[in-house]
Amino acid sequence: MKYHREGLLLPEPEVPAEDTDLKQSLDEVIGDYKSVYDKMNPSSERQQEITIAWHEGKDASLLVEGLDPAMLGVRQLLLKQWKADLIQRTDIDPDVKQLYRWRVNEYIANINMLIASSNGDMRRFAAWNKFIYGEPDEHIYRGALDWVANDAEAILADETQPRTVIDAAQRVLDSLDGKRGYRELLSPDSTVFENVRSDHMKPSGYYGLLLAGVDIPQGKVTTVDGDRILEQVLRNIQSAKDIRDASGSSWSVTSDAVWRPAKLNMPAKRFIGLGTGHEVGSHELEKVNGARGPIGLASDGLDRYELGNEGRAVTREQVVYNTFDEFGKLVRWRDILRRHIAISFACGVGEKEPQNSAAVYKLVNDIDYMYAIKLAPNDPVEALESARKKTDSLLLRVLKGTDGQGGAYLKDKVYLEGNVAAWLRSAEEGPSSISNGDLGKFDINNERHLAILRRFGLLPSSDYGEPN
Repeated sequence: MKYHREGLLLPEPEVPAEDTDLKQSLDEVIGDYKSVYDKMNPSSERQQEITIAWHEGKDASLLVEGLDPAMLGVRQLLLKQWKADLIQRTDIDPDVKQLYRWRVNEYIANINMLIASSNGDMRRFAAWNKFIYGEPDEHIYRGALDWVANDAEAILADETQPRTVIDAAQRVLDSLDGKRGYRELLSPDSTVFENVRSDHMKPSGYYGLLLAGVDIPQGKVTTVDGDRILEQVLRNIQSAKDIRDASGSSWSVTSDAVWRPAKLNMPAKRFIGLGTGHEVGSHELEKVNGARGPIGLASDGLDRYELGNEGRAVTREQVVYNTFDEFGKLVRWRDILRRHIAISFACGVGEKEPQNSAAVYKLVNDIDYMYAIKLAPNDPVEALESARKKTDSLLLRVLKGTDGQGGAYLKDKVYLEGNVAAWLRSAEEGPSSISNGDLGKFDINNERHLAILRRFGLLPSSDYGEPN
């Protein structure tokens, strides 16, 4: 059977997905452990203790606390038994069975990470972490360092910069001496970028369909305008999600809601790229189409799907701009670079050994201070406070689960690595390789995923172009 999209959406299925009962059964077993991201977060009190230690130049532990080891063990045993039962069944398509085995292996690995962190076993934590996400890519890491170092060099070349800014930039350059790679590795070819951008921006393209019926305001998008736009975009992809206030400045999509900052005041392009293009128009659309396709598991995600779909979603933020270089000047791009830098440095990529949390904090905070003091050259106190907030937030995110003596939670490296991979895929296969990822939560660079989805008619068997 071939699956045909009408606009952005697959049609409502005439028959249930191949794995409807299987998915329901697994959902009951996994419960609220589909994602362990939030379960690793330290309590608010513990977060304050950790950041105070970092500000004083000390290490801090971010080991998981407050989880019941017995309950984790029970969940792990239930998943293993479910997989064992699955293997014995003869009434399930072999490829569907394999997709579920891979996904259950990832679920078990996530729980193993929680158990290892709770026990302070960093060797096992690192092993299961890498099992899911892989080692940080050294070339991409060094390219990110080169990008930041290039920003520092631009400051030093500007004779109008105050001494406070120059000193901060020199400190960053000194710390990155000998570690830099090639920032060009992170950017797509200009022709490739324009091809994908044109494909997305044409009237019948991704953004034309996603934003149908939407009036984009000039200048900034406020909360009132933003909610109006998000509501229309959700209608366009036939999703009934609520829109709710997030506790901070981040965006996300959960099983029942789109979460956006409580007070929006974003430039229109940033809102369109991040709010509609990345979160709703990529992640929620993947879920809607996944539920309509041949494999229901794709509505939640095939194994390790984040390795490809986060970077792909970032391309939606980038093509809103006329060139990649225009996006490359944004704070958002620096934040994606910082995630990879913090994770790679903590893991000791290119170093003799992993780096403790105090060392990671110093490197990242030096970078954050350089950008902060450039914006407030006459107020170093304000710049220091601003930089601390950014560094605190990042390291609480990427070092959680570790004992602070080396290593990181590798999940957030997928944004930069996945983005580079998405641009390489589009260079090889054409612009439709990006939009085809909207057909479900899978990795557009994972040949295991692609082969099975081709077999079930979601993707064509001849190439990775537009389904027909």
